[in-house]
Amino acid sequence: MSVILCVDTSSFMCSVSIFENSNLINSNSTEVKKSHSKLLITLIDKSLRDSNFKLSEIDAFAVSKGPGSYTGLRIGVSTIKGLCYSLNKPLISVNTLEIISKHALNFINDIDDFFLCPMIDARRMEVYTKLIDKNFNELKSDRALILDKDSFSGISGNKKIYFFGDGSYKFKKIANNNNFYFIDNIFSTSEFMGEISNIKHKNNQHENLTKFEPFYIKDFYFVKKKKNG
Repeated sequence: MSVILCVDTSSFMCSVSIFENSNLINSNSTEVKKSHSKLLITLIDKSLRDSNFKLSEIDAFAVSKGPGSYTGLRIGVSTIKGLCYSLNKPLISVNTLEIISKHALNFINDIDDFFLCPMIDARRMEVYTKLIDKNFNELKSDRALILDKDSFSGISGNKKIYFFGDGSYKFKKIANNNNFYFIDNIFSTSEFMGEISNIKHKNNQHENLTKFEPFYIKDFYFVKKKKNG
């Protein structure tokens, strides 16, 4: 049995979940904006107490690695790396677009072959996205994409593509294809990290604590404010 504590700070939601193998034991979350740095440790502590686990009894820690909110990702990764260092525990990273896809699968009842296309809003008409089949085989890798009405045209053949995530609302307004389907209210949360995290832990697919950094897709940069005068 493996006990894994999962953290997702990649979006508006800050969430913590604890799994025994792939079974969800407990989950706590908050949607208070710009509060991840203040509330993450509180959520971890509450999840441990609610699950009757001590921090030392956690076998591995998993974190959403991105893409997503630059600030949120840095908070989540730095917190979990600190716990792994201090407790000498392994670190597991989970792609945020795959977490969103696990969430979406709960709302798809389709016996035919189909593709999954998670989208994270990257401002204006740009999204972070990837394309996978229903078995999570990658067809198009993670990328930043500027959407237009012809995006994904000719890719699916006769197969359906399910679009979801906060970036998909922009594409829904301009897309015109009978094989395109949209699922609302799908987002990244630690509740859907258990299966991927458990498989990675079993296969010893752990990150190098020294080298691991969030996966932004695009470089992060600051815009300097001009001084008066």
